[in-house]
Amino acid sequence: MIESDYQREWQRQLAREDIPDKHLPVYRWYLRHANPASVKSAEPPRDGLIIMRAVNPPISFYRYLYHTAGEEYLWGDRRRMSDAELAPLISPDHIHLMVLYSDGVPAGFYELSTQRKTESQVKYFALLPGFKGGGLGSYMLTAAVVQAGKRGLPLVLDTCTLDHPIALENYKARGFTVMHGENEIYLDPRLDGTVPPESGKHVPIPI
Repeated sequence: MIESDYQREWQRQLAREDIPDKHLPVYRWYLRHANPASVKSAEPPRDGLIIMRAVNPPISFYRYLYHTAGEEYLWGDRRRMSDAELAPLISPDHIHLMVLYSDGVPAGFYELSTQRKTESQVKYFALLPGFKGGGLGSYMLTAAVVQAGKRGLPLVLDTCTLDHPIALENYKARGFTVMHGENEIYLDPRLDGTVPPESGKHVPIPI
């Protein structure tokens, strides 16, 4: 069995000696799609799917998406924010909160930022539990790339060792190339009650 870049990086991260108590070693990859305008829209993998922009979403709705989709991947940063801190991050016109619905039920979301004049940026991207598989992730990613392509600018995003183990390879398979990467130190949200302690089963905890 061929070891993936993700697996190799986790082995390297677990050997780091610069990690404070209650923190995780993390490696983050920064990726770029040079020509999203060249990507064609994909047909939905099945009936009942639609992607819609949530304009000025209520904080409670955003928290539902962020908490539900991100819990498995230990998304803790915005969970720790107050409503007053979070509101200005999700309400600007340049933030496109795009929600994938399956038969009327939220199934995933991504945030596309058009703030930069030289590129677009996917800030968050995830499916909700129960909707993984069946091509929904690929469909949503293609939609994000096509949407960004309308600006005629490159698209950038990042992923890390806390994300789904195949996320990096999926991005690369769809035209993204790795620009660079870096080590990070991340406060484990399982240890301060931000997310349930059983979250992130794919993330090894250093002993």
